Amino acid sequence: MLAPAYAYESSTLYNGCRGDDVRELQQALIDLGFLKGTADGIFGNKTENAVRAFQKKNNLSVDGLAGEKTRNLAISKANGTAKSANQSSVQASSPAAAPSSVSNGTLFGGDYTTIRIGEKGPRVKTLQQSLITTGYLNGRADGVFGNQTQNAVIAFQSSNRLTADGLAGKKTLTALEKAVTNGATAPSSADVSVQSVSTPAPAPAPTAAPTATPAPVVTDINDRISSPSVSSIQLLHWFNDVKPSISSGQQLLIYDPSSGLSWTLRVMSRGRHCDAEPLTAADTHTMVQAFGGENTWNQKGVYVKLPDGRWTIGSTHDMPHDSSSIKNNDFGGHLCVHFLRDMSEAQKNDPKYGVANQETIRKLWKNLTGQDISI
Repeated sequence: MLAPAYAYESSTLYNGCRGDDVRELQQALIDLGFLKGTADGIFGNKTENAVRAFQKKNNLSVDGLAGEKTRNLAISKANGTAKSANQSSVQASSPAAAPSSVSNGTLFGGDYTTIRIGEKGPRVKTLQQSLITTGYLNGRADGVFGNQTQNAVIAFQSSNRLTADGLAGKKTLTALEKAVTNGATAPSSADVSVQSVSTPAPAPAPTAAPTATPAPVVTDINDRISSPSVSSIQLLHWFNDVKPSISSGQQLLIYDPSSGLSWTLRVMSRGRHCDAEPLTAADTHTMVQAFGGENTWNQKGVYVKLPDGRWTIGSTHDMPHDSSSIKNNDFGGHLCVHFLRDMSEAQKNDPKYGVANQETIRKLWKNLTGQDISI
């Protein structure tokens, strides 16, 4: 039996994962003859079996988990750049070259595996130092991909007309190599916008900035949005307070007190709860990280910042289902955000999952204030 998803390293792919990293791995396995079909970005049984076959062939631990060593070796072999498993493992464990030593655009050593929020290590440190060198990030490269590093990636992508999703994939990394090699920097006229780490605020929207608008420079690496103060969190009722104040297309900032992570959702519709979807692929990956690295219906009590600036409490999950309107956020559906309702009304209209979310909301409020909700 596999270990729970939260026990894996953030860079490990496993049965049930989805996304561009899975697609990249699948394509490498297809190219090497271990997998048939097309790379669909969904890590299922066939992909796991292909990973096991590849690991056995290359004298790796045969566990069906595509960790950094397995992924790097598969991709480098598919690209014709690897000679042996030993050589690959040594290369993968060696610190990435510093931007000052870049030659012929090999800043990342030919490894363009996507780097995303939550990852740690020398490749992240090289990414951060490159962003510092090009003027998109200030501070010290600490090798931990946090919110500020993600914002700097988005700023670089926007400035270079790339998809501004906060994921440092092949196009972003090669563009960054080119920028460092050529000595390119962020526009000198950039309006440096410093987001206070003591005041929660939404992450930048993933839309490419107009060419006339300079990219912002992010100041401090990996400062997460701080939890709102207890006094700023209001107990707002869904039908009386929240639902009338929000509309489709607006954004909700979610803060998870259990992990300290935050992400942005876009409102889709309003009924007895709010249907919403992650705004960007980066928001999806942060949210899934908060839920232990898996998609689950298990609800989590969260703080929610409404479009009008008020903070309240809610309950949500990260299981994509049914329709969606954002096509490039790596989610493939929408999720539900529940807010406070009368328990009697919830028992009448949503006797199972609705009531479970109301219980989660009441537990969070009790833990936050010591008070019971009477309605």
